[in-house]
Amino acid sequence: MIKKTLVLAAAAGFGIGLFASSCGGSKNPCDVRNVVCETGLACDPTDGICKCGGVGGRGGVVCAQGFICDPVATTCAPTRCAGVDCNDKPGTSCDVIDGLCRCGGTGGTICGTNEVCNPNAKACVPVLNCNEIACAKNQTCDSATGRCKCAQLECLPGQFCSVSGANGAKTCITNVCSGVKCAGTTVCDPADGYCKCNGAICQSGEACSCPPGDGGACADTARVCKPGSACTGVVCNGGTTCDPVDGQCKCGGPGGPTCSAVQICALGPPAQCQGGAQCVNPDGGTKSCAGGTSCDPEDGKCKCGGRGGEVCKPMIAPEPAEICVSNPSQKACKKPCDVRAPDCSTGTFCYFDPTAATPAAYCNAATDTKTEESACVTATACLGANPPRSLNCTGLALGQAGICRAYCDVAVGSAGCIQVPKANLCVQISGAPAGYGFCQPQL
Repeated sequence: MIKKTLVLAAAAGFGIGLFASSCGGSKNPCDVRNVVCETGLACDPTDGICKCGGVGGRGGVVCAQGFICDPVATTCAPTRCAGVDCNDKPGTSCDVIDGLCRCGGTGGTICGTNEVCNPNAKACVPVLNCNEIACAKNQTCDSATGRCKCAQLECLPGQFCSVSGANGAKTCITNVCSGVKCAGTTVCDPADGYCKCNGAICQSGEACSCPPGDGGACADTARVCKPGSACTGVVCNGGTTCDPVDGQCKCGGPGGPTCSAVQICALGPPAQCQGGAQCVNPDGGTKSCAGGTSCDPEDGKCKCGGRGGEVCKPMIAPEPAEICVSNPSQKACKKPCDVRAPDCSTGTFCYFDPTAATPAAYCNAATDTKTEESACVTATACLGANPPRSLNCTGLALGQAGICRAYCDVAVGSAGCIQVPKANLCVQISGAPAGYGFCQPQL
């Protein structure tokens, strides 16, 4: 009888233990195991494992090998790249997984002995011998090594050799095609930043097209600039105009943004598409964008080119906010400037562009070295010497060439122009802000 009673008591005690366990009496595994985590980690009470981030360890992650928990950012940070210097392998960056310098960084490739990394394309490209091919603009060939040089430097793939500084000094600058959005089938030329058709700049009303009879599926090397026929039979409404490059109705004409079905074209200036679910303010009004940008109905952001365009950099003192420069061939965010007192970074100069949808002055690399009184077909083609300085492509218009002439301040008058060998007057540039002038030689 006593034995039976003890067995029943034991069974009852076991049942009470199970009941207590089922009612939440289990303990935190971090406490049960007396888990002590390293600095920056916290024990996850759901499994008793030290983790990085989360709330008290709960929901955190276990850092992989080669990573350590950053207690400030509460994320796993790589350690293999600490002290790794990739400067001797231009264009590459450290792979956080193995600590090697790769083209494209983590997950990239290691270039061979006769290859160099193109950081923009994140791909290894063959090293070309300049004794067999021509060097890019402003570069010269070092016949001894077969490498193209910008002064004494070798520019990385995608960089541009810009003439800057005193006595025509040269320097490699960032890819001039960065942020440039070309129209139609034209592509940006990394040698000067202009959108081209098989190496040529198409004029207003021209399109980059295939030769007749090939059905429009030719290679890029076979395309030519010819009068566009894409607008045949196209009817545009709501203030838009057909762009002969692609046959699309554009707000503001060729080079302008294409409005969606739920947008309207506000001719401005600047011309921009407005409306759309993401482009409506809380009060019901349409969102207004500045600097030549227009609202992208996909996300409501002001972009250079509107739908699918680029967000220009905001003002970060002392740098001003970028402006959107749009012409019939391309759209790009640029730093604004004053041609009378330019403050552009090394390798770039201040140019006034009358061919932009909203004419403006902006910093840009000199895309050619046309001297005073030379003919010019782009706003950034003129460059004076001693010291290098931008010149105005006077008289430039869509489909019309201009002449390179020095900039001057109208308020200063002829005193701002060199008077030898000919006397010059300072004349206001048509369409430019008041005071922007060019030096007009007198007969």
